[in-house]
Amino acid sequence: MDDVQQLGEMLRHYADSEAHKKQQFDVQSARWAQKLGELFGQIEQWLEPVKTVGLLEVQREAYVASGPSLPAETSTFKTEKLTVQITGKPVEFVPEVMGVGGSISVSVMGLTAARHGSVSLVLPADKNDWLWKKTNGLKDPDTFAFDANFLASQLQSLIPRERG
Repeated sequence: MDDVQQLGEMLRHYADSEAHKKQQFDVQSARWAQKLGELFGQIEQWLEPVKTVGLLEVQREAYVASGPSLPAETSTFKTEKLTVQITGKPVEFVPEVMGVGGSISVSVMGLTAARHGSVSLVLPADKNDWLWKKTNGLKDPDTFAFDANFLASQLQSLIPRERG
């Protein structure tokens, strides 16, 4: 095989590899969008019985996930973010750009009082159950199964207590 034939062979392999990567990315992106929609629908369903104008409201709005290497202008990750307003305080569920292997992360803002802490929901690429991940400083994150009761207990912490 001469160098020109070898070059042609290398280009074919590269094109096949890139096509496979794009196909895999497209499948993972579709799952990313579907799972976010399902998550937000689930949260809305959980909170529906306790929605009260001025006290607990839930709304979705269009959102484009972006990051340091993927500016919003070029991001293909078009989705929604979900906001729960509880006693005037917003709790925002903001999707992040799809991670390695199709992992999905949603930043949860408005719930942590710790200075260096953060809360997120994580759906590992090979799983169907969301995990609540609370990170505080350098120690390992605390991880909990995410369901209606867990969300309710987190939101309860935002309701001002009577001091008597």
